[in-house]
Amino acid sequence: MMNNILVDFVAETGRFSGFIGQTFYWAFRPPFFLKETIRSMKNVAFQCFLPVIAVVGPTGMVVTLQGMTVFKLFGAERLLSSLLAESMFRELSPMLASIMVAAQAGSAVAGELGTMRVTEEIDAMEVMSINPFQYVIIPRLIALALICPLLNVIACLFGITGGFLVAVILKHLNQGVFIDNLFSYLKLSHIWGGMLKASIFGLVVGIMSCYKGYKVTGGALGVGKAANNTVVHSILLIVIINYFVTSALINLFE
Repeated sequence: MMNNILVDFVAETGRFSGFIGQTFYWAFRPPFFLKETIRSMKNVAFQCFLPVIAVVGPTGMVVTLQGMTVFKLFGAERLLSSLLAESMFRELSPMLASIMVAAQAGSAVAGELGTMRVTEEIDAMEVMSINPFQYVIIPRLIALALICPLLNVIACLFGITGGFLVAVILKHLNQGVFIDNLFSYLKLSHIWGGMLKASIFGLVVGIMSCYKGYKVTGGALGVGKAANNTVVHSILLIVIINYFVTSALINLFE
């Protein structure tokens, strides 16, 4: 049984690597379907905007609430906004925004491509000499890689706003102190690092969702499994890759 599991794992790894290779091979060759890419970007943005801010906004409030409790012990409440900005831009917002994109848009892309596969739309494209990688996969991949950083910026703003409301309105921290210290320890490299993370995570979600959808077998049941596996595997990869990207950024800029 272990042999079968190992063989299946190696075979799946090979198929996944081949899919990635094909995707990047066709990504830089014309024709480029700009309208399809823009349409995919709009879909991802509209699907994910509310879920992202609904998660990151309250997270900023909780970070502020917990931070206030700890900082009061040391009389360092003035540093609370610095903690909030650092945690939002560098870690929480890129990860949480990307996870919500995986849950919302990633599953939708996998379901859409899976449906196209089982209804033989992708086969029909190939018969008509339309490359499905160029027309279907690459526009969605680009959309997810570009929209994730944009959603990350918006999520950061909502997270900091949520923290501001808790600190200033509920906990009566001086508004000027909060704003003055908001970016006192935050560097431009931290902001760009968070954006880079979001782009990488968006690319991961795009590759995983397109792969799972494109390789669907087993009819409607297979489509459902593909959507579910997209979310689980994307989140797992995001969490693992986050460590290595964070470590690399710290070594480069700290």
